[in-house]
Amino acid sequence: MATTYIWKVDSLKTNPNDDNYITEATAKVYGTEGSVTKSTTVSCVFSGNKAAMGSDFKSLDDLKKEEGEAIIVGWIKNGIMDYKVAKIEKTIQNFIDIHNSKVIETTVKA
Repeated sequence: MATTYIWKVDSLKTNPNDDNYITEATAKVYGTEGSVTKSTTVSCVFSGNKAAMGSDFKSLDDLKKEEGEAIIVGWIKNGIMDYKVAKIEKTIQNFIDIHNSKVIETTVKA
């Protein structure tokens, strides 16, 4: 059975002096295989400011709308890059495998 991953925004840090520009986002990443769900947390810091974003700036009120979470998750994934996304999801898969007592590849030194 394949594991399904869901990324949910857990918290945001904003700069109140810069129209609540988001400076850091934290997401909880859940992996579910069958009846087993495991999770971990990932955080991404965003440099810059509202002025640097130009017309791409999204207000905190806009991001609180339904599609806002997907936008923020996309920013986190872009910020940490694809190989780290894969590494995080692999870590969750390992947690699931341990729970299910599956054999995980190990290195044995002789």
